[in-house]
Amino acid sequence: MVGSLVLNRFLIERRIGSGGFGVVYEAWDGRLERPVAVKAIEQRGEAGRRVLREAQAAARLNHPGIVTLYELGEEDGNALLVTELVEGSTLARLAHAGELSDREIGEIGADLCEALDHAHSRGVVHRDIKPQNVQVVSDTEVRAKLMDFGVAQLADEAPLTAVGDVVGTLAYMAPEQAEGRRAGPETDVYSLALTLYECWSGENPHRRATPAATARAIGGRVRPLRRLRPDLPRELTATIDACLSSRPSHRPSLEELGTTIEDALEALSDHLPGAGGHGFLARASALAAAVAAGGFLALHGAALP
Repeated sequence: MVGSLVLNRFLIERRIGSGGFGVVYEAWDGRLERPVAVKAIEQRGEAGRRVLREAQAAARLNHPGIVTLYELGEEDGNALLVTELVEGSTLARLAHAGELSDREIGEIGADLCEALDHAHSRGVVHRDIKPQNVQVVSDTEVRAKLMDFGVAQLADEAPLTAVGDVVGTLAYMAPEQAEGRRAGPETDVYSLALTLYECWSGENPHRRATPAATARAIGGRVRPLRRLRPDLPRELTATIDACLSSRPSHRPSLEELGTTIEDALEALSDHLPGAGGHGFLARASALAAAVAAGGFLALHGAALP
């Protein structure tokens, strides 16, 4: 599609990402004269329904911590989602490279709590919180933007999946989601806490060598973050560990998680992790296997790099 004009308005300039059902391009909006991102998804069966659901979810949301949807269209058999173009890198890439301090991870976590609170208040449960779906930006008030609502659940809409169906990314799923039960805000709390656990510790407690082994690990005993990072504030690690309870009703609320993170920010180190220290880089190689071993089910969309 590079070099083509889509929807009589957007000039496709270069490909910037791919995955699942589609490809993401950088494009130029000739009408408003601004760069945008265009996700092109072939409209076949489940893929077509997913892109519509992503648009429906995104259309409800208006928050600086969530990538903004500009337009939805169709051309040459492809569904086209036009969104703001976010400059930066994914949380997955930055964490794997050891380019984030403990305090920066905390700031990103606080931003994501606010973004998810906005989504939940409008009846949208993301269901696929993971480092690859968080875009980290610099020189802005908001450090992180949540993207890819392709498997989102809308509270007042019929679900796209039947009870027992599983969608999302295995390595970041809450137990109830992995069992095919209906997801609620507590499901996003679990996945966000697991994402932060991985960023602060350098390991994902669920990820195994194969998707089947990963699925079996979900809901099992998680080694407390306190043991991996005893230098972090005690209340912070206790809250993260509580959010990883296998029982949704036992997890702290999103508000409690956000408040705890914000209260801990001043106590968190602003130094980048070294090769030694708390061992982040020594364990962070596990992040490189996130896509292969994470067992992504119902692959969808394409994440910006």
